[in-house]
Amino acid sequence: MATLIEVLSFCALTNARYFGQGLEPQFFRFTSNSDIFSNALFFFTLFFLVRGLLHSVRISTQRIIILVVSGFIIFWITLGAKNFEVGEFPRIASITFILLRAAYLSLLIPRKEYQFSKIMGAIRVLKNTLIVFASAVLFTFVFTFTYEVTSDFNDMRRFDADGGVILGAAVWHGNEHGERASPTLAERIRVGAELIHQNVVPKLVTTGSNAIGEKAESEIAKSELIGKGVDETKITAETKSHSTLSQILYMRNELMTKQGWKKFIVVSDQYHLARVLEMCKFNGLDAIGTPSGIKQPALDLAYYRLRESVALLAYWILGK
Repeated sequence: MATLIEVLSFCALTNARYFGQGLEPQFFRFTSNSDIFSNALFFFTLFFLVRGLLHSVRISTQRIIILVVSGFIIFWITLGAKNFEVGEFPRIASITFILLRAAYLSLLIPRKEYQFSKIMGAIRVLKNTLIVFASAVLFTFVFTFTYEVTSDFNDMRRFDADGGVILGAAVWHGNEHGERASPTLAERIRVGAELIHQNVVPKLVTTGSNAIGEKAESEIAKSELIGKGVDETKITAETKSHSTLSQILYMRNELMTKQGWKKFIVVSDQYHLARVLEMCKFNGLDAIGTPSGIKQPALDLAYYRLRESVALLAYWILGK
């Protein structure tokens, strides 16, 4: 039963990853890291389930019951993921799902049943779960450091992009700050303006929506670009996206499909670009990234990198 639930979960998860991005599901595709990671996780889990079937005497009835119950919960969350619009799947649900997958593997990996008390057994499972989870996050963390981005204008000119896309970031509102870009968004705007002034791209698109009663991130970015001497006719402001993924889907649906863009230069923070470009690859976008160059304290940078690593892991598995 646990094996059957795992197969059904894989089918539901593949559907959720593709449908959630407006694509037709493709099973066992290996052309993107998201597909490779998801398929590898399925085969890895299936291997241990088959091992358990062949050597069932090494697995206690209690462990099998826990596996079946955990499998049902994973399947339920996977089915729920299909019902969320782009960018709305709760972050806590993504982390819970990853932890459940880690716990599931930690139950499968032991080759025999150890004679522990229930409390010690639970502690052992918890320890192994954290080890599996931490290992996956560490792998993703290292992966983000190896992702190639460029600040070289000559390299970007040779890429011959149809335009640059500045991803949205927080804006400051209210009496204290006024309606202006946060330091993060301001750095992205600065790089975007340079792309125009250095004749790297012929046009720019700013992205990002707004909270109720506030000006959109993309509109503020457009205003500041004009203030930096960029011709207004070269700037388009996209005002509906609420997440990184929805911005990538705008690039695919509007810029590539409708307007015929073939190549993109994406401007964001260095630690964010690995996830951005992974989304681009999965959605068939030919894109390179250029970092904003924002300077941050070491602890803040470590936090943002760790957060992005978990977010990238969630995207690989859930497509959210």
